[in-house]
Amino acid sequence: MSEESDPFECRLHFISLLNKLNATQQSIHKVAIFAMRHRKLSEDLYNCLLEQLEKASLNARLNIIYVFDAIFSASQKSKYSGYVNLTRPDLSRIIHAVVSNGPKGVLNIPSTQKILNNWKRKGYFEIAELEEAEKPLLQRNSSTNQTQTSTADSFSKEDILRRMEEDRERHKRLREEIWIRPVEESKDAEFEDFWNTIETLDPESDYEFMMKQNMLRLPNYAWQTMLDQRSTT
Repeated sequence: MSEESDPFECRLHFISLLNKLNATQQSIHKVAIFAMRHRKLSEDLYNCLLEQLEKASLNARLNIIYVFDAIFSASQKSKYSGYVNLTRPDLSRIIHAVVSNGPKGVLNIPSTQKILNNWKRKGYFEIAELEEAEKPLLQRNSSTNQTQTSTADSFSKEDILRRMEEDRERHKRLREEIWIRPVEESKDAEFEDFWNTIETLDPESDYEFMMKQNMLRLPNYAWQTMLDQRSTT
């Protein structure tokens, strides 16, 4: 299909690609390449992404948010901001769609969190915009462990194994992108990326955890005494 294709035909072809989308990198990149090749129709194609996202199955929604990620990566390399600008006002809507209400929705939280952390590292959006959009995600995450345990019981062994394999496929790209750094960035940029995305130190729990890790590393040191002193202060 040429870059000057009929908008209606282009939209139909894009929807067809989304309907055939799976967790493989080849499939995700195929959709992203089409979106970039026809970026003159970015608004139409973006609306297709939103429509398909909100009507797809929970597992398919994860594939679509990885398409968003691939499109943003390609856009950044091409210095094109159209898709990012279209997405910005809908960040909360997109996250809510991927991690929908209901017990099964929590299964998408870990992968969605990885995507958002990657967007922070890559600077596709302002940190404040992403933090505001992910607030409901963090609130739901507090009850994830208990809900995931009860939800997992409703899946067959084959469903669970298939989901694990698809998650591994989806995460391959994120792991690769962590190590690919722009040539022009400063030597401290990678450290600053991690510093800006790491959670704030929690004195109530983190110090105790750090102390216990120290005990494992140097068991003969007086860590227990320091821990007891901290507990009584």
